Amino acid sequence: MKKVAIIGAGSAKFVRELTVDIFSYDELQNVEIALMDIDQERATRSERLVAKIIQDRNLPARVFSTTNQRQALEGADYVFITIMVGGLPHYHSDVAIPAKYGVLQAVSDTIGPGGVFRSVRTAPVMRGIAQDLRSVAPHAWILNYANPMAMNVWALLESGHTRTVGLCHSIQGMYRQIAHWLSIPADEVRYTAGGINHIDFYLTLTHKGRDLYPDLLAAKDKILAAQPWERSRFELLEHLGHFPAEGPHHQTEYYPWFRKNEAAVKNYACETFWGYNVDSEHFRNRIAEVDQQIVGKLPIHYGRSSEYGSRIIHSLETGKARVFYGNVRNQGLIENLPPQAVVEVPCLADANGIAPCRVGPIPPQLAAAMSPHVAVHGMAVQGALTKNRRLIRQAIQADPLAGAILNLPQLRAMTDELFQANQDYTADWPAE
Repeated sequence: MKKVAIIGAGSAKFVRELTVDIFSYDELQNVEIALMDIDQERATRSERLVAKIIQDRNLPARVFSTTNQRQALEGADYVFITIMVGGLPHYHSDVAIPAKYGVLQAVSDTIGPGGVFRSVRTAPVMRGIAQDLRSVAPHAWILNYANPMAMNVWALLESGHTRTVGLCHSIQGMYRQIAHWLSIPADEVRYTAGGINHIDFYLTLTHKGRDLYPDLLAAKDKILAAQPWERSRFELLEHLGHFPAEGPHHQTEYYPWFRKNEAAVKNYACETFWGYNVDSEHFRNRIAEVDQQIVGKLPIHYGRSSEYGSRIIHSLETGKARVFYGNVRNQGLIENLPPQAVVEVPCLADANGIAPCRVGPIPPQLAAAMSPHVAVHGMAVQGALTKNRRLIRQAIQADPLAGAILNLPQLRAMTDELFQANQDYTADWPAE
């Protein structure tokens, strides 16, 4: 019996979708699901939900929950990571403190001051997972869904677990939105993409051999009339020549161009605190929904989602070859990004494992937009793993948005305040 561990299993909705996807394959129904969360009540809720799925479908699978990470990982073949270290309170401070200084983040979970401090909290946990796996399941595949994606994958690799890939939702989803805008069947669209997580662009986008970018530009005014929050992505298309796969709210906070002040935020219709507000509301609603599903008052839908996770496991177990987009170390994959970067590229999964595919050089204007973030990723991970306050400050100094708004003394003051808000994670760090 194969074992699948989910670390951060308090996210019951994601656990539901992930296990439904796994059980949708006949070959993956005889598995043990280990659910681990630091909150036993939330872990138990997820266990009850998975048990309900197993019972409803009369499956031979098993499930248990625990707050003991090592127990969950012991003997695991596959490990999903879905954690948010610090929870919603720290998510809020990651946005609120920079906002006091004029750094108006929309989401803050991937890059910027908020993303760096999420790495401060999360990288040590990733190291702990890697260390536990070294002892109890050294050959397990880690499939990471937790943000900050590139920094988390980097931390796992730095901690010695090479069987690691990061999975995001955007690339396999956004092309469908583009197809909808252009009234084209999504399954007929072909694309290639490459970059770093959340700053990954469609390098080619075609329909029956025809480049779709001219059509997308021609449809811009109509699209923006209905969805004004897409303005930033169309400006990126016009000025960089390619459309980003990640959503518009994220895009506004990754560059120095879109969020210089409140007027600019209003212009791009991507409000500050957007991510926190959406995620906190969804969290409350999903708990209520899951509780109703556990007792049978709401149905559980058993259609397979578009997530890569279950498909990757199925390919590794059965040998059925599939291509997906994963976050991996840049070992000659994108030539004009640093080799130590974690990049998001096509990967092949089959019985031999996961093989990242070479993209080659990407357009230089795209590499120029990504390179500062690679530097931030590296400094943030090293700072978090070595408890180096100066490296964390220097990572935030290098962030394109923060650096466009604040001078160096202001950046230092903001970073000091973020450290104070995160003292429950950094109290034992040496002074700078």
